[in-house]
Amino acid sequence: MNTQSNESGIFGFLRSRRVFRKVTSFIAASAALAIGALAAPAWASSTWISCTPVNTATYQSRVHVKCAASVGGVSYFAASTSDWAYVARILSIGESALLGGRTLDILYDPADLSGASIGCATVDCRLIQGIAIR
Repeated sequence: MNTQSNESGIFGFLRSRRVFRKVTSFIAASAALAIGALAAPAWASSTWISCTPVNTATYQSRVHVKCAASVGGVSYFAASTSDWAYVARILSIGESALLGGRTLDILYDPADLSGASIGCATVDCRLIQGIAIR
């Protein structure tokens, strides 16, 4: 009996398809991990800070919250007005804290200087990634 013929017949076909599926699954999982690792640095250095708001303001291209004390030289935290629902939530939370004498928690990336495109000065302003009221 020739075992070689069994391997090249239906069993060989099924085994090769199973191996192919495992290899492609491994490649897909590896690619997903690699893409995730490349995307992670955008939020990797983000940090939460406490802020006692002293001012909220709106401009054509941005809104911002000014904190009483600066953190690493940053006292302004801004968001682009391109997403009005997001801006409305930021202003609502900022104004509530300002009027109620409450503290804000703001998530931002100290290394992100991309806010310059909306008028957020790179010297003392960073983009808001998240905001909460205490």
